[in-house]
This record gives sequence, C-alpha cells and structure tokens, in this order.
Amino acid sequence: MSTSDDNSTTAKILVVAGSDPTCGAGLQADLRTITALGGHPMTAVTAVTVQDTHTVKRVEAVEASLVASQMRVVLEDMGADAIKLGMLANGEIVNAVADVLTDHPDLPVVADPVLAGTRGGLLLNPEGRKAFMDRLLPRVTLLTPNIPESEQLTGVRIRSMSETERVARALARQVGSHGDLESGVLITGGHRRGEMLVDLLVQGDRVATFQDARIRIVNDDGSKPGIHGTGCALASAIATHMAQGLPMKQAVQEGRTFVRTAIRKSTALGHGQRLLRLSPP
Repeated sequence: MSTSDDNSTTAKILVVAGSDPTCGAGLQADLRTITALGGHPMTAVTAVTVQDTHTVKRVEAVEASLVASQMRVVLEDMGADAIKLGMLANGEIVNAVADVLTDHPDLPVVADPVLAGTRGGLLLNPEGRKAFMDRLLPRVTLLTPNIPESEQLTGVRIRSMSETERVARALARQVGSHGDLESGVLITGGHRRGEMLVDLLVQGDRVATFQDARIRIVNDDGSKPGIHGTGCALASAIATHMAQGLPMKQAVQEGRTFVRTAIRKSTALGHGQRLLRLSPP
C-alpha cells in the first residue's frame, strides 16, 4: 500500500466514472461510499449525464485525453492504493484509461462494467465494449458485473447457478494477473428471481458464494421500487476495503454487508428509484 510523505494511513482510491446529478449512482455514489468507509476518494470524470431517478436522458462524454490527464496528475502527485472504474462511455476513453493503467501495474483495479442505466440509457457504446474486453479486462483485478452485464459481455444466456459459474470462469480467464495481486470475477445475482440473493466469486480455481435473503422494499403507497446505484456502491466499497489491505474475498463480504445496510436504509427522495443511504458502518 502506498503512503504519502507524512505517513498517512488513509487509503486513497481513484474513481474513474461518470457523473450522476441525483448523487444516487455514478461518481457521486462512489465518493459517498469511499468517504463513509474511511477512505479518501480522488476522481477522473469520464462523462456528464442528465438523469433522474427514472431514467438516463442524455450523456456527454469527456474528451479521452482529458480523462487520462486527470488520472495521471492525481497518480503522480498523490498516488493511490486502488482504482475503481465505473462508466467509461466509449472506446476512446476505455483505451485512454488502459494506457494509464499500463504505467501502474501494481495497483489493484476494481471494474464495474457500466453498460446501460437500470431504467434505460446507453452508457458504454459497442466500440467501448470491445475495447473493454480486449484492452482493459486483462488489466482488471476484480470485475463486478451483474447478470445482464455478464450476458452482454460474453453473449451467453445465464439461467442457473451452474451457468453463472461457467460465465464467471470464462471472464476470470480474461482478467489479468499482476504480480502479487489476486484477481477474480464477482457476478452479482440481484437480477435473478427468488427469495435468496446469491453472488458468486471466482478466483482462479476457487469459487465462493455469498447468500442472503433478498431485501424487499415497499413504498408507502405499496409500490415496489428499484434501488439506484447498488452496483456502483458495491464496487467502490470493495475497492476501498482492498485498498485498506483486506484480501479480496473478505473485501467482497464487507462490501456486500455495507450495501445491504444502505438498501435497508434507502429513501424515496424522487419519484422513481430509491436512493441508498450511504453512511458509515
């Protein structure tokens, strides 16, 4: 773990992601998560989105060289203990981020493959998805897709736990191994029906499952809303715990506990999805 000249022990996490004006997901949710867990967040903005708690309405990507410059200036000045990748928007940005990461081979990278908004809106174009698989995935330490994202990345339909494991293993073979860093793929199971929520982590030949009862949230009017930003918060929480020195499996478990608490405390501040209450444990 890197430290600054004053021997500070605060873990530093560089977030490379897009902005969400609701602060429920994206860059803002990452910052809230990292701060709640005692880390220091740093940012490289990849895109500005126009969205509310219903849907993504517009996306304007930042110029790729500007994204890379944001990353480099922070890493050269402050260093980092981990990097969290979120929305990358297009192939130019994906390639620019990959270029920067080649200069920092020892930093753990947690990637949440943000492909589309939960309620609509394309957040990574087809060229970006190809570049993500070809150039970025080999540099990622932990990939954290949900089931739809896993299907889109691999083209394989997932209908069972055995298929989930098969897809996770296929993705894990493409995730890079860098020095002493352990690598893996965590497929989250929130989109699968049933009373139990099961997430699956593959690390080399090891497979771990994390199983909890599904949290059912009901609004005052009896409606059952979606929850905004769970994938962003989970990946950021895991990245923070890894930056603080936890092994990957334990970081995943702690991250899941944090997000489940935030779901239980979620609030209906808009007229669509509920927003996570991202407060210190």
